[in-house]
Amino acid sequence: MTEKRTGLRSSFVRVNCYARRISKTMPDGWSYGGDQGWFGSSDGSIAPMGCGLISCADILLYKSGRTKLDQNEYLEFVRSLGKGQLRVRKRLGLNGISMALGMRSRLRQAGLPYKARWCFSKKKMLPRIRDMLSRDIPVTISAGPKLFFKKRGITGVTFYIRGRDGRLTLPSWRSGTVSDHYVTVTAVIETDEKTLLEISSWGERYYIDWADYLAYIHQAGTVFSNIMFIKE
Repeated sequence: MTEKRTGLRSSFVRVNCYARRISKTMPDGWSYGGDQGWFGSSDGSIAPMGCGLISCADILLYKSGRTKLDQNEYLEFVRSLGKGQLRVRKRLGLNGISMALGMRSRLRQAGLPYKARWCFSKKKMLPRIRDMLSRDIPVTISAGPKLFFKKRGITGVTFYIRGRDGRLTLPSWRSGTVSDHYVTVTAVIETDEKTLLEISSWGERYYIDWADYLAYIHQAGTVFSNIMFIKE
């Protein structure tokens, strides 16, 4: 089976949590990206609603070349980032437009020559993901809420673990179905049979079947389920 991979050129953000948390999907035990669950009640709404902030933090860290961190160092970076337009609001989290505006400012402050905007097109989503990855930029993507679409049926997007043989299995933590959540895409893997997104979520490496994602946004719409497009 032929496989085409479009992904980041360097290792993604890895956090050493020592004995406090061991990755279930990474062989060395270090995380794959950040995890909002590392934060406590004193950090406001980051723990329950901070997935978008985590994705922004991981993109900024990756593009700044800071890809291996201790957990305390990571926590302090996210806390400093979660102010102004990237502040996680109670019960609301971060919406895509505010996130993109906040990232514009943070990218400029970091001296990175990029601009960010939230997208709404379904047809352009996968080509834009491929484009960003080919330019070595991680991609924030969301499986948003179905606020205005009350159709029954698909309740979310399924996360998978991918074995060395390419076989997909469900994670042990639950059914694997997720909605109202931001993750970070680190690669697109295309085979004769399917297209997969390799993602970072909750400090783990998972995979999303692109056909599964399209089926979800067919019901949920693309206003809240889309990507943050970053370009020069």
